[in-house]
Amino acid sequence: MLNKVQLIGFTGADAEIRATSGGKALAVLRVATSRYTKKNGERQDFTTWHQVEIWSPATVKWLSSRPLPKGSKVYVEGEIRNEHYTDKDGQERYFTKVVVAGPGHELKSLDRPETNPEDEEA
Repeated sequence: MLNKVQLIGFTGADAEIRATSGGKALAVLRVATSRYTKKNGERQDFTTWHQVEIWSPATVKWLSSRPLPKGSKVYVEGEIRNEHYTDKDGQERYFTKVVVAGPGHELKSLDRPETNPEDEEA
């Protein structure tokens, strides 16, 4: 089985670094991708926002020390996960996120490739 997604897009804000109740660090990043079509000779742009959760300790540490500012171009490779929760009104809500946690998953800056996390681990 394969669950893999690759995105190239732009960050919507600085990464939010936080810890779970168990003390494990994670980063949450919003990434926008876009596509366009032409209709009657006019270009129409469509933007999709992706919530990206980063669990890789090296990447979370990298984001803590070298934040990617809003509008940074990034490459994300991870897996798609569908989650749900019950909101305050008792309604079941569903959302999809990209998780960067396992082997082969990564987050890279395309604006500053010389400062990517795997380059610093060596």
